[in-house]
Amino acid sequence: MAAAFAAAAFVGPGTKGDPTGASEWVQSYTAGYTDANGAWAGGSEIMHLVPHRGKLFAANGYWKDSRWERPVDGKQQSAQVLRLDRPDGVWQVDLDTGAGTEVGGRYMKGNILKSLTFASDGARNMLDPPRKMLVMAAGNIGSHVSTWVRDDATGRWTHCLVKSGVPAHGVRWVPRDMEVYRDKVTGIERVFLVLGNPGIISGVYDASQPPRIRWDAEAEFPGDGPFTTRPLGITEANSKLYFSVGGSVYERQDGPAPTYRVVLSLGGHVNTDVGGIRGLTTIPCPNGAGESMLFLWAPRGRAPGQIKRLDPGDHGGYTVHDEANMRDFMQGRLGVEVLSILGGYNDLAPFADPASGETVHIIGFQGVLRGSEHLQWEGSRYYAGAMYAVRRADRTYTVNEVNGPYQSGKRVLVAPRTFCLSPFGDNTLFVGGHDANFRPSDNMAWIFKAPLRAALTGDVRETDH
Repeated sequence: MAAAFAAAAFVGPGTKGDPTGASEWVQSYTAGYTDANGAWAGGSEIMHLVPHRGKLFAANGYWKDSRWERPVDGKQQSAQVLRLDRPDGVWQVDLDTGAGTEVGGRYMKGNILKSLTFASDGARNMLDPPRKMLVMAAGNIGSHVSTWVRDDATGRWTHCLVKSGVPAHGVRWVPRDMEVYRDKVTGIERVFLVLGNPGIISGVYDASQPPRIRWDAEAEFPGDGPFTTRPLGITEANSKLYFSVGGSVYERQDGPAPTYRVVLSLGGHVNTDVGGIRGLTTIPCPNGAGESMLFLWAPRGRAPGQIKRLDPGDHGGYTVHDEANMRDFMQGRLGVEVLSILGGYNDLAPFADPASGETVHIIGFQGVLRGSEHLQWEGSRYYAGAMYAVRRADRTYTVNEVNGPYQSGKRVLVAPRTFCLSPFGDNTLFVGGHDANFRPSDNMAWIFKAPLRAALTGDVRETDH
């Protein structure tokens, strides 16, 4: 069901004299400079933010940035991993994915950046202590997927070509998520990686391999050719592994010869660029025992950005529920017509609210407006601000914006893609983003930060449950 707004006064996070809360936000990264080591720190988009061993890391991308599209010296600038060592520090380039790879590839986006923890290796030997590793994955789009693993003692990254294939029309080698999961039958702990259309592949921890991950030679699923669109998410719920592709959610059947079954099929045509089921995330079931899955449904253009929830049912089945539309939230916030919504770029990020202690989830989204040119990214119809919703366990939502509501003259942000808690012990929320949307986006990557208490407070929207 569509969201129904409750009559509620704005209870924004700002101090007296600043009801929008804009003064709470500080820009942490502004793309377009040479760092202390002489490396270019730029990007059109920030794809991921990840705390790891007391530092903060970010993956950028160069889609529609001239350093990728029209490099002056003919050498495209590949995606990078950036590093922040202290809250008031300057971001430094930690990895250039185009440098030193034996395949000689270039990588437009840092598709996945995650801090993974392995408790055992591929022979089921327990690791004491568990091995925590920062892993980057990126696709060359037309032909292969690579990973890089950071050695935290030296700061060096080790590259591994995970899988390659012959370029084919409509097949994108674009990884979007990875997850460590222990097979409940074999007892083997594996890391699962979606390769893009070619499917899902897994690997195990192996200390004898330089990257410390030994990937299987072939994709685990599907076995009869690539998917027609890109898988976008992986999650573990109710002791099972799930991943989404298009309008379907698949459940892994563990064992020496694993299979997959469909637990949800929303049907209909899914536009590959939009993706279908986005941000697949596990939450406690609100209507009983077990765990539910939450996601944003965006099958094609002019989608309302519907938040759907899968609740566990009888005999291993799931029931789907509609919670809210992000389009309704943006229209209610701006007072203008919104034509379409895209969001749920990674997961629907969980945080502990410092005021209540409850777990909430942040959902970033962008929207296309009809009219109101003063609110648009110039030359486009995209809202120039960066709006997000905060979902609470009682299924009420609050709405807020990075750097406060957009006004002419403010920095164009468009899309908040990634959210994380500061590793510096200051209870600060970091947010990164922009979405090029096929438009020139030189140095439009951004990272802002604000106190978590402020970022989680906005105008209240209630939904039909």
